Amino acid sequence: MFRNVLTSNARVCTVSYSRSIHATPAASTVTGKVSEMADKVNKKVGQGLASAIETGEKAAGKTKETLGSTTASAKQKTADAKQTAQKSTEEAKQKVNQAAAGARETKHDVKGKMSK
Repeated sequence: MFRNVLTSNARVCTVSYSRSIHATPAASTVTGKVSEMADKVNKKVGQGLASAIETGEKAAGKTKETLGSTTASAKQKTADAKQTAQKSTEEAKQKVNQAAAGARETKHDVKGKMSK
């Protein structure tokens, strides 16, 4: 009987404590870190290129506007120059015709005086 009590007490006293071991996984491996860094660099380069492309597009737009207005201005100046040249040509033709008419009159007058 004494044995039975001791055995039953031994069971009660021998509570097994099990300690669980919890291992945390490594934050990241070297290849993971390299991959993350490459991704960050890729994104930064992409953002820089996108910014450069946008700046180039804006500059191209401004250049087109400037060339458009310059072209329109040049066309207007060309048209104005043509009109001025046409006016000058007409005036010169009129003066030549007047001079020719004057010369004919003078010639006719001289012939008339000589025949008298």
